[in-house]
Amino acid sequence: MFLYIHIPFCASKCGYCAFNSYVGEKNLHKPYIDALCKDLEHSLSTQNYPKISSVFFGGGTPNLLDSALFEPVFKVFMPHIQKNCEITMEGNVNLLSRSWCAHMRSLGVNRLSIGVQSFLESKLKFLEREHCQNDIFKAFDFALSAGFENLSCDIITGTPLDSELSLESEFKNLAKLPLQHISAYTLSIDEGSRFAKNTAKMHSLPPQDLSNLVRAHIQALGFIQYEVSNYAKNEHYCRHNLGYWEAKEYIGCGAGAFSRIGNARTNALKSIKEYIANPHFREIEPLSSEDLRTEEIMLGLRCRSGVRVELLDSKKCADLLESSKAHIQTRNFSTQKNTRTKRDFLIANDFFLADSLALYLL
Repeated sequence: MFLYIHIPFCASKCGYCAFNSYVGEKNLHKPYIDALCKDLEHSLSTQNYPKISSVFFGGGTPNLLDSALFEPVFKVFMPHIQKNCEITMEGNVNLLSRSWCAHMRSLGVNRLSIGVQSFLESKLKFLEREHCQNDIFKAFDFALSAGFENLSCDIITGTPLDSELSLESEFKNLAKLPLQHISAYTLSIDEGSRFAKNTAKMHSLPPQDLSNLVRAHIQALGFIQYEVSNYAKNEHYCRHNLGYWEAKEYIGCGAGAFSRIGNARTNALKSIKEYIANPHFREIEPLSSEDLRTEEIMLGLRCRSGVRVELLDSKKCADLLESSKAHIQTRNFSTQKNTRTKRDFLIANDFFLADSLALYLL
């Protein structure tokens, strides 16, 4: 079982962001945490769930909040976790401090994911980020001094400012960071973001797709791609995200957070004030067996876990495997047996092809 905890507050909202987050509202920080604790207590105690193997604090910007506010949150969920639970906290570069990192580590956070996005001043300005290159290295120094060993960062590519030369500069700087994990996202213009309303930014597409070059740079640093946008060193996969891609059940607490238990997906109220007034409320979306099958195929082909062969049309599956053996087309799939479950899994050999392959198999 996995637990996601949403912190919806931000100091500013980046133009590409379409997440459920709000600027300001500092007066609501404490009332929100109080409501979140009620939500967690209710969600974790109403059913006999297995112990939680991963907790992920996302946002928003969790490190905008005073670290002391998190103490009652940890007090609620810690009795429900496994001994070796992965606890991840997201953080923004410009708001990270030595004392905040130290307090998080003392509470039990053992994985920190820092939103670097870019080292280039012009690109940071385009993305509407509020930090500079020097701030990035300071933030990682703070994390290291607090005792964090499992460190991850996000970077964004696919902007109009990206080129082969600029990427070379980006990854030279990235190599200087003490990372075990990298999430490399291609910029997308999502509905609800400011970029989607900005015609100039919306149509300022990069001159070429540099995804393969990005992957080559990251792999040259010793990282292995285990999902479309995610790379790990020494098998430091993000356990939490793997849970989503493997279609496992999860609990979400906080404003707008989603859960998926059994054949139902639920989500909490998005508005901070409405959530504070009614933290237990959930909208319920029933999921059919076909809905669950579709999700498992779409998500599984994006990562190293693959898809259970029993979910797939046997003829389509056989045709693709036979084609790859005969080298009629790009080798798209391999099969692998999970020794623990004794099941066969179909795995995409190139995760960048996952969506088109999934559509064919569906």
